[in-house]
Amino acid sequence: MSTIELRDVTLTYTDRPTLESLDLRVEDGEFLVLIGPSGSGKTTALRIVAGLLAPTAGQVLVGGRDVTRVPPADRDLAMVFQNYALYPHMTVRRNMEFGLRLARVDRAERDRRVAAAAEILGLAELLDRRPKALSGGQRQRVAMGRAIVRQPRAFLMDEPLSNLDAKLRVRVRAEIARLQRTLGTTTLYVTHDQTEAMTMADRIAVLHDGRLQQLGTPDELFSHPANTFVATFIGSPPANLVPGHLELVGDTAALRVGGQTLDLPAAVRTGLVAPAGAEVTVGIRPHDVQTEPPAGPALTLDVEVDLVERLGTETLAHGELPVGPATVPDTCRFTAALNPRTPVTGGGRLRLHAAADRLHLFDAATGTTLRRTSSTGSPLVPA
Repeated sequence: MSTIELRDVTLTYTDRPTLESLDLRVEDGEFLVLIGPSGSGKTTALRIVAGLLAPTAGQVLVGGRDVTRVPPADRDLAMVFQNYALYPHMTVRRNMEFGLRLARVDRAERDRRVAAAAEILGLAELLDRRPKALSGGQRQRVAMGRAIVRQPRAFLMDEPLSNLDAKLRVRVRAEIARLQRTLGTTTLYVTHDQTEAMTMADRIAVLHDGRLQQLGTPDELFSHPANTFVATFIGSPPANLVPGHLELVGDTAALRVGGQTLDLPAAVRTGLVAPAGAEVTVGIRPHDVQTEPPAGPALTLDVEVDLVERLGTETLAHGELPVGPATVPDTCRFTAALNPRTPVTGGGRLRLHAAADRLHLFDAATGTTLRRTSSTGSPLVPA
């Protein structure tokens, strides 16, 4: 069984934790993505798993075996980096089999593994070329092939697509996802690109300031963010954050935003945990607003549009949303993703509607969700 587990892992530099009490388990055959902004601790976590860094506290287990103090070469893990790390004087074949030569694998077995990996990766016609004769995508596939022929317990991938242009990145990420599902090899993948994470992962772990913010499937993170950081980091454009006030009285719940009050239906109230009167932050995804009123209860939002971006498949309207009472003209920025045929211009007012069941409610002080479980019943906030 090729599981990877981090148990209460902490790494501290000069009294400042780079990782703090990280608990994470990658299941056998799973593709798990670590995502976060620069400095969040995602690459640090990957290097601890690889054995390139030693944690200040906690344990690392691979296949149920404690490898915290085991040298990198003895962990049976294969790493793929963003810079390919190919030997320029060697052919593709020699690059792919280099690790097998060091391990003294016999020639017939080396040839068999290289041929099999080259067939999977579409490199069979390139085995006698050198890296300088290859494109960026081909070089990345050679780096992956070198990892595959080792037949490791797991792959560790550190932003392998960062050096590719946008068009090639789309193609190669699909190839990596297909390859991982074909091989069934446990994979821990690091990226700062939420599109990569959403399209490739079985599950995603979101890190920020060395702490785990949320762990779940791409749909869980998008539809049930654990806090305002996840809501604005996952999804493009990011979620709008609007100040509001929530009143819970018995079986009723009323949400006040600006000068309007919305009675929340029972389906939305279920699972909310908040004091009787609470200042909240309302998360509204740009794709969850519409220009026509929905059938059920909804917020009405009048946005003063100051910028319109026409992207072909959709139109993004940006502007100011009044959020204070009439006597206090306070506003916040708001973005709406609209049908490209929607008539909208800068300098005009756009009336939008956000259905009650598409709103995300967070504690205004902590940013934590007021809903304690996702639709699947799993906890949203890490313990």
